[in-house]
Amino acid sequence: MKSFPTWPGKIIEPKPEIKRPKKDKVHHFIYFFGSENYAWLPHENVFPYIGNKEKFLLRSRVPKGFKEAIEAIEDAIKAMPEEALTDYQERMANPEPEPVELNNSTESQGTNTPSDPVKKKKRARESTDGGDESVPKKTPKVKRTSAAGGESTGKKKLKPVKSLTPSEKLLKKAKLNKAGGTSPGNIFSALSPRKSLSPSKAKERKIAELKVSESDLSYDPDLGPPGMPLSSASGTQIEEDLAKSGTVKSVIPTPMRIGFLGLGIMGQGMVMNLLRSGHEVTVWNRTAQKCRDFVKAGALKGNSPCEVVQQCDITFCCVADTTAVKDIVFGSQGVLRGITGGKCFVEMSTIDEETVQDVAEAIQARGGVYLEAPVVGSRVPALEGQLTILASGDRKLFDDCFSCFEAIGKKSLYLGSDPGAATRMKLIINMVMGSVVASLSEGMAMAEKVGLDLEDVAEVLGLGSLRCPTIIHKSQAILNGKYDPHFPLQHQQKDLRLALQLGDKVEQPLYIAAAANELYKKARRLGYGESDISAVFRAASN
Repeated sequence: MKSFPTWPGKIIEPKPEIKRPKKDKVHHFIYFFGSENYAWLPHENVFPYIGNKEKFLLRSRVPKGFKEAIEAIEDAIKAMPEEALTDYQERMANPEPEPVELNNSTESQGTNTPSDPVKKKKRARESTDGGDESVPKKTPKVKRTSAAGGESTGKKKLKPVKSLTPSEKLLKKAKLNKAGGTSPGNIFSALSPRKSLSPSKAKERKIAELKVSESDLSYDPDLGPPGMPLSSASGTQIEEDLAKSGTVKSVIPTPMRIGFLGLGIMGQGMVMNLLRSGHEVTVWNRTAQKCRDFVKAGALKGNSPCEVVQQCDITFCCVADTTAVKDIVFGSQGVLRGITGGKCFVEMSTIDEETVQDVAEAIQARGGVYLEAPVVGSRVPALEGQLTILASGDRKLFDDCFSCFEAIGKKSLYLGSDPGAATRMKLIINMVMGSVVASLSEGMAMAEKVGLDLEDVAEVLGLGSLRCPTIIHKSQAILNGKYDPHFPLQHQQKDLRLALQLGDKVEQPLYIAAAANELYKKARRLGYGESDISAVFRAASN
């Protein structure tokens, strides 16, 4: 595509959620290494990697991720069975005169006749280039693996090229299989122009493939089907996420014993980073099986919130809503049962201000120390240790949490001793976030109705003054129809409701937030409560 660099990729089976091109050309569905993005590309824009590598290799102004993508495609080629690689090289050395359709779709098979416009363009290009012999005249034939059976050559395990840890080996295999299997045909490498992604988008798309949350419905044959306990899949999910989420921060862990209640989308990432940085962590979750992989990664397991508080010096809590917080704190085996003089409790959930104050008073009445510390960020920043922590309450406890906040976040802000200040800040931030995504969804729904290409809309939004991670990530999710829950829609609607209640309390009109809340409520009624907030587009376009 014009103005975008070439990028290593491979031809894979089309994904049904990605819209097919309407143009009367032969197109291939390409998986791009490094960014793990997908796109349809015209036949004339796809070139074999072997034989064309030097021609298209970028040597100046190399974008971020390109080197990693080159390494990934080289590893994929080296991991091919020897006989398949030999066959591929022979076909590249002795190309036949006519191009062959690779995407195996019924819409385009048999279109490469002598009068095929693709062939004409290819001949014109070859004559313009002066007969460049480095460009093959034929792309290789591909053996496809039918989902219902048929010929399959992709069942061999990948052999790592360099020394890798067990978790890195599993991760590499999962990445290749996720991209379209390991059959010799599918591993055929193409060097293709692609739409560029921001580094943050590329990183998010990588991590989004990991099934960190039990509500993520993606399926990978090597990791186990949805609902399977994570530890019963191939390897442990914790090992994969640790390998995937980057380098370990240089943090000197506190000698205090840390407890953590809640292993949801956010809690999982935070606990992983606490463990990686050397903290002693005791975990508890209402669904006990979610503790298994954390225990394997070095955590201790508590049998109840009360037990965790008793065993630890500082206990963090991060759960979904007010009801969950009240159950954990005031329940028969709750936090209050374990609080004694000097025990510290840090509430990280996003809940209403009244409940925050009730919990703070109850903790302090038993001699405990209280801090609220809700976080700004979603699943990916939680995995990467890049959350923003908003804290209010006991200042000494805030200082004692320094190493923990360093492990899980990029910035921690102390907003004062008043319990509730951090919650008010968090509700305002999430209110703005919800309104922005709702407006984006309405805009893209309108664009669709008036006949604009949503891909063009997303591209323009990413180029102008509205460019920001939220607009880029959520517009791509809408464009691809992928709503893996980075921030569940039902939680966003809950935060909007709490923000509106806060506005009522201080008599502040919130016209836009109120309208956005209604749109999210509609999306919940349509069944998108557990999907990402970008699924509000479904309500806007319905």
